[in-house]
Amino acid sequence: MAFIDDLTLILDLLILMVATVFYTGFFVWYHSRRNDPARAATSLREGAFLMTFIGGIVGLIALWGEFTWPIPVAYGPYDLFFFDPLLLLSLLTVAFGLAVILRLPTHFVGMMGVVIGCGVIYYGARADYYLRSVTTDPLETLLLYLAFGGVAILAYPATLYVDWFVTGRQNPSLQPIASASSPTSPRLWVALLGVFMILVILAGIAAAAYGMSAAWGHLESPP
Repeated sequence: MAFIDDLTLILDLLILMVATVFYTGFFVWYHSRRNDPARAATSLREGAFLMTFIGGIVGLIALWGEFTWPIPVAYGPYDLFFFDPLLLLSLLTVAFGLAVILRLPTHFVGMMGVVIGCGVIYYGARADYYLRSVTTDPLETLLLYLAFGGVAILAYPATLYVDWFVTGRQNPSLQPIASASSPTSPRLWVALLGVFMILVILAGIAAAAYGMSAAWGHLESPP
């Protein structure tokens, strides 16, 4: 089978994904702080739709890669290295989007994010050692996986915030445990959500840096 190089498209989609997550997260937090749950919920649903759409495209590419192994035999490990985490991240974003759209609790998805994030970080750390011989960008690759793994892990407190203080204000049955409609420890939540948003920004920067160092090389030498 001929080598089909879709790295640049994947990186573009990942950048779009983190931009959508950041934009959605900012407006959900902003409207929640201003005690405007209706606008917060509307922003959340719009972001969830976009996450589902983008995540679905990433998932289709990942499934195609899992079944066809398009990368040449000489670089065979990359078929697993790229498409396994992509499929897991797609699962996470699509599941979150559907949970919001269907008005279901999102913290179950956040729990999966912790497991998926640890797996993505493990892929990146192990590959940084074993795949140095087949990549010219080991540092950028490692940072990309660490950043996206961190975002997936910190998605758990973000989903808890959504269930307790955004959708849970309108429908208390979505709350993991019955709670007040506003945080009792606001500084803790600000810190957790702040770290999450910072990791989202870093993930976008890592994807862009990887694109500038690796994708252009692929564009100069198409299959």
